[in-house]
Amino acid sequence: MNYLTKFFVFLSLTALMLLVCVEAIKASRDQLRLINSRSLSKSIQHYHTLNGVYPESNIENNISELLFAEGLISKPVRDPAYTSATLSVNYYYYYLINFYNTAKRSLSDFDSKQIKESIKAKISYYLNLNNDTKIDIAPSSDQNRKQGLESWVDSSKVSHIPDNKHGVSNNFLDSNGIPLECVIAYKADNKTNSYEISVYLESRFFKEKMKWDGGNDTNRFEIGNDLRLNTELVVVDGDISVLSKNVSIIK
Repeated sequence: MNYLTKFFVFLSLTALMLLVCVEAIKASRDQLRLINSRSLSKSIQHYHTLNGVYPESNIENNISELLFAEGLISKPVRDPAYTSATLSVNYYYYYLINFYNTAKRSLSDFDSKQIKESIKAKISYYLNLNNDTKIDIAPSSDQNRKQGLESWVDSSKVSHIPDNKHGVSNNFLDSNGIPLECVIAYKADNKTNSYEISVYLESRFFKEKMKWDGGNDTNRFEIGNDLRLNTELVVVDGDISVLSKNVSIIK
C-alpha cells in the first residue's frame, strides 16, 4: 500500500470520526433542550398555580428571566447552542465542510482541456516570432463559461427548497454552523388558559421527535397543554422571525 493510499485512508477515518463526534455533540445538546423544555413547562405550570394566569408572551418578554426573578428556576434557561463549551468543535467542523464544498465546486468547474489548449496556444505564440500568429483559445465548456446577465440561470429556482408550508427556508446557519432556529419559543393565551413551548432539535437522531410530538409544527419539538398554539419560526434576511403574534423567543 503506497503512501498516497494510506493518506486517503487516514483522511477518511479522520473525517468519519469527526462526523460521529459532531453528531454526538448535537445529540447531547438536543437532550439538554428536551430537559430544559420540560423544566420550563413545569415552572410555567407552577407560576399559573401561584398567579392564576400564565406568564405573558410577546417578542420583548423573556420568560426565562421572569421565572428566574420569581424564584421558580435556579438560573435563566437558554438554548444549549449559546452556552455549550463544544461550539469550537462545531465551528471547525463547519469550516471544514465549507472548505470541502468550495473545493468540490472548484474541481467540478475545472476544464482541463480548455486550460491545456490555452497554454498550448500561448506557448506557440511566444515560440513563433511571426507576429501574424493567431492565438486560438478553445471555447469554454457549457459548465464553465462566461455568460451575460441575460443567460444566467434563475437562482431562485435552483437554490433552497422550502422547509415549511410558508415557502420560507429554515436552512440557515450562524458563523459556528448552528441553525438559527436553535432558540426557545413560548406562547401563552390566558383567554383559553393554554400555553406552548417549542425547541429546535438539530441531531438526525431526534428529528422524528419533532414530527410525532402531537403538535402542528413538524420543524420544532412542542410541549405544553395546547399544542395548537403557533410558535413556528422562520429565518428572514438572516434573522429569526415569528409567524404568530405574542411569541417570546429565548436565545
